[in-house]
Amino acid sequence: MSRNFRYGYPGLSRRRCRLKPGWIVLIGGLLLLNVYLLVFRGLPGLPASDGQGMSRSPAARRQPAPVVPRRPVRRSGLGELRGVAGVRGYDAGKLMRRATSSLRFDLERAAGVAGLRLLEQWCDHLQGALQPGDSLARALERVGLSAQQSWLLVKSLRGVMNFRNCRPGERFELLRSPLGQVERLVYHKTPLVRYQVERRNGKLVAGRVEESARVEQEALSVTIKGSLYQSMAAAGERPALVLALVDIFAWDIDFYIDPRPGDSVRLLVEKVYVDDSFVRYGRILAAEYAGACGRHRAFWYRGEQARDGYYDERGDSLRKAFLKSPLKFTRISSGFGMRVHPILGFSQRHLGIDLAAPRGTPIWAPADGTVLFAGRRGISGNLIVLRHANGYQTIFAHLNRIARGIRKGVRVSQKQFIGTVGSTGRSTGPHLHYGMKKNGRHVNPFSQKFPPARPVPKQELARFHRTIEPLRQRLERISLPTGQTSAALTATSESEAG
Repeated sequence: MSRNFRYGYPGLSRRRCRLKPGWIVLIGGLLLLNVYLLVFRGLPGLPASDGQGMSRSPAARRQPAPVVPRRPVRRSGLGELRGVAGVRGYDAGKLMRRATSSLRFDLERAAGVAGLRLLEQWCDHLQGALQPGDSLARALERVGLSAQQSWLLVKSLRGVMNFRNCRPGERFELLRSPLGQVERLVYHKTPLVRYQVERRNGKLVAGRVEESARVEQEALSVTIKGSLYQSMAAAGERPALVLALVDIFAWDIDFYIDPRPGDSVRLLVEKVYVDDSFVRYGRILAAEYAGACGRHRAFWYRGEQARDGYYDERGDSLRKAFLKSPLKFTRISSGFGMRVHPILGFSQRHLGIDLAAPRGTPIWAPADGTVLFAGRRGISGNLIVLRHANGYQTIFAHLNRIARGIRKGVRVSQKQFIGTVGSTGRSTGPHLHYGMKKNGRHVNPFSQKFPPARPVPKQELARFHRTIEPLRQRLERISLPTGQTSAALTATSESEAG
């Protein structure tokens, strides 16, 4: 038998198998690497240091723990969530695919979550305002919302907001999430009132919000230079205060022809503030106008039996049966009585007063009454005739147009808009022919002495005087602007002295 078959396997011999040098070097290198990792880097699976060197190698324990700079947290477009376990990052793209922006806000709004951010910090801000002829839906679409989004917002406001009261210039603000979903709408109706729509649990919820305001009483004085409006504006006041003052004295002073340079005005007025910002005027509590037309005072009084309104120091109402003038006119172009007719060329009795004013100037009803005629009538053009109490009638001719709703049999109230100045019929230019009849006879409207409204009842006069006395004293203590003297006070004193 051959030697190759001695052990039962062909080719197997007694020669011992030996490793090659390359394998020895490889195995030795791996052993050295394990020893290095064990001795110098610590046990596998544990951190290199727990803060006190317990799991570090003896050689490393003798060295101070290295200061590892904190790695800055990467912030995505929606921010990071910070929980009990520390900073937890996430893939913003995955979150955007899995959750809506309202859910994202609900997560950040959860109690106890650090890193809370306001809705305004991660939403896009959109602003807009209503323009003439706009609806709210159209204005919302103009700032970038879709028709469906606008419709949903308008639908949520139904029953909360009266859309017929929307006016041009009223502004609104929107918060839109990165997904394009509307999270909040704020519509500013007035400085004190706003309407708000918010997304809560996926639904749009609307409500009305009223700002808390404070009312302060302030004193002011003005010496007229130029016009009353210009003088008030120079004192830093707004036109609304001028209109309120004119409305108080409308029965005694015609502010388009009576004021003179040097006349003085003193007021005690309420001003409404929200967070130190002036919002609007309240009531004028006391007012005084002194000038060539005399000294006129008014005090606001809310009585038990007397009508709320303005009264003089004696308790007589400033409200008269008739306004002194039915419109804002520039001049009297033709007076009452005989005159040479500008078109016919001969003398003729003029049964009224012509008040020159720009075309389109509003005309007011001078007193409560009923419409006897409203329409076109011959040389008078567009004509309105009103019947009032105590046998009075008023005539308004040459109107440009008659106000909507003014027709025969309709009741009108004092200072109600009834038409506009024009030049219809036999006329040489825009003006109002203002006529008046008393018991069927033509009279001069500007020479009539109309009785005031009901005064304060006698049984209430003592209470009235106690109420206005503090206002009267404060009004008299108001001084005119420094360096200005009022010629009105001197003129009034002279007229009172006779």
